[in-house]
Amino acid sequence: MNNYIRLLFIAAAAGIIISSVVLGGKVTFNEQMPIYDGLRNTSAIIFAVMGAWIALLYPGKLSQAFGKKPYKEKADDIEQINRLFRPMIYSTIILMVVIGVSFAVPMAKQISYLHPYKEIFRAASFGAIASLTLLQFWSIILTLVPGDTIKDDLDDIRSREEMLERMRPGRKKH
Repeated sequence: MNNYIRLLFIAAAAGIIISSVVLGGKVTFNEQMPIYDGLRNTSAIIFAVMGAWIALLYPGKLSQAFGKKPYKEKADDIEQINRLFRPMIYSTIILMVVIGVSFAVPMAKQISYLHPYKEIFRAASFGAIASLTLLQFWSIILTLVPGDTIKDDLDDIRSREEMLERMRPGRKKH
């Protein structure tokens, strides 16, 4: 079932990107730039939120992951940190592309040799917007990981306390 869902998402993403390239040639860069700006702003927010999650809620995991314990003992901490860093990495990629496009488009408009190919560049740019938007959606979904991790940690603490309560001597049985 998991592979079926993954294949369905890949097919949908490919369809969205291909249709964006095919239809994007008529969308001017002036119409595309607000979309790039929205991607940039959202990426910056995701980057800041995930950085705050890591710094405020998981300083212990960071110190454990970079501590002197053997790798096998800290592998779980490293995997949790990797899951937290993924949205930041994706946001960084999006920011780099958006900043690059924001710089390159005005310069390319000044090169008259490129003018006959502007629909091709528009289509490629709109395909990039589709790809970055899908990556942005994925990053947003991944921002839910810290909350899920906290919930798991709290569930572990609660179950441990319940077990200790059951084991406590002198406890009345109901």
